Amino acid sequence: MRDVTLVTDVDHILSVGPDSVVLLGEELALGGWVVSVALRYAWERRAVALIVSDQSVSETVTELARRFGVGLFTTAAGIDRTALALARELGALEAGVLTRLDALHSRILTVTTVADLLSLLSRELGSARVDLLVGGLVLSSAGEQPAGAAEMRLPVGPGASAQELAAWVPPAQNEVAVQALSRAAPTVRALLLEQEIHDLANAAPLLSFTALTGIEDRDLDELPATTTERLRRWPAESPLAVAVFRTREDNAGRVGPLLSHSWRTMFPHVPLARTRSAWFGFVPLGDSSADVLAKLRDVSGVALSGLRVAVGVAADTAGGEEHALLLRRAWLAARLAEPDGEAVEFQAMGPAMIARLLPAEDAREMAEIAYPALVGDAHSAEIADAVLAYLDCAGSVAGAAERLGIHRNTMQARLRRAAELGVRLDDPDQMLATHLLLSAFARSPAPSDHTDS
Repeated sequence: MRDVTLVTDVDHILSVGPDSVVLLGEELALGGWVVSVALRYAWERRAVALIVSDQSVSETVTELARRFGVGLFTTAAGIDRTALALARELGALEAGVLTRLDALHSRILTVTTVADLLSLLSRELGSARVDLLVGGLVLSSAGEQPAGAAEMRLPVGPGASAQELAAWVPPAQNEVAVQALSRAAPTVRALLLEQEIHDLANAAPLLSFTALTGIEDRDLDELPATTTERLRRWPAESPLAVAVFRTREDNAGRVGPLLSHSWRTMFPHVPLARTRSAWFGFVPLGDSSADVLAKLRDVSGVALSGLRVAVGVAADTAGGEEHALLLRRAWLAARLAEPDGEAVEFQAMGPAMIARLLPAEDAREMAEIAYPALVGDAHSAEIADAVLAYLDCAGSVAGAAERLGIHRNTMQARLRRAAELGVRLDDPDQMLATHLLLSAFARSPAPSDHTDS
């Protein structure tokens, strides 16, 4: 209930706000038809209740109120006196809510983590679900979503990767939820900023190599051995795993907060460093190398699902490798990993992954230069598949036809067509390059579906 309104003219109900209680003047309510009209107006204005004198209610009016879903009450104390009593009660209620919110704000100021803050808000809202979202994705959550609840959102940060607080509460709690989230928003911003500063401070030993050497993302796979000392945080000969997370540069702002939060949860004492559009971290293995590698897979497969992040991992269980070499290996594995696919571990890479060194988004453009006639052909996909199958089967037409499930004559026809379109299969020096390019071309999106990945 937000307001109490005493109406002496039925048309005045049209100015009543939602969640109000309407009291119909005694003289106005003498006619039953006026009460019926007032009920309809109250329903249209989303008022919660209509109060009339007890002599104004008939069975027809009661049934109409039930159909409209508007509370209908009667009073024998007089409409004017009832209006004054309700106004006093509403004022006391509002004062109580403000006192409660002020007490909540005092408790909010003592909270030191985002998780504790969300738990506090959830308890204040009757164990309702409260989320912190970044770029529309849930970063942290507390409580359960009650039945019949609606989501209330409040922005707490600017920009494309804006943070939002959300609470799932019954409609009657909407106003209290908005006020509670508003009081929590500044503390959320401060806690997120504190976490970011803490992460940067911890990552300083790793970040320094980019500033001192000028190395950017594209150069990490050529990292010189002279940077080894700058990368070293753990003692020499320590068993380590390195994880590299890559995404598009324009997607980094959305990925960053979620990745940092997940990393901090999995490895609270291990810094995560960021380059232009990638992140990397050195994780000590110790006696639990299998557990650490499983956690790294969880970060890529669960926390980052749907965010278009490619993950590469390199491990040194013996502790004898140079740190820079481990980073180069993890970076190479990340280059071979598919966005939103499984993490690629350097030690498990095989020759079949070499074709991924040519990004699928670049393959079509390169194919347009090397084989323009093939790319322009309406049957380019099936011709490319035929060439790849032929090369995979060491030049066996029968084997390639069996692999694709087509007739031998059809396979020969497609290979002849490939030759007509400029794909040479009689030059051994070109076969490897042809296979690598067409493998990437086969993974590339069609022009109408093309999006950067």
